[in-house]
Amino acid sequence: MKLLPHAWLLIALPLLAGCQTQYTRLRITNPRGELIADWVARGPIWHVEDGLRITAVERTEGRPYPLTARYPDGWPTVVVGKNIHRWPCAKPAWLDDDK
Repeated sequence: MKLLPHAWLLIALPLLAGCQTQYTRLRITNPRGELIADWVARGPIWHVEDGLRITAVERTEGRPYPLTARYPDGWPTVVVGKNIHRWPCAKPAWLDDDK
């Protein structure tokens, strides 16, 4: 019974350990492997009917002239495509520069 008042620690510690924001890079390509767009997502990624729901912080469009858009506050969007590759990545350096 002495442990019962501190039982909330058993729940809180694993949650606190996971508080660091995760960043994920998503690359959308055509069937030939050519870049359509690169996204950097912050936080969780959800599978939805049309694709993947993310909070984007950066998007780079592919050819013919690459253009990068940055969203420091995050932009909720759905990434759609048949060839979506994703992997963990580091927080973009420009997000630290805004402080």
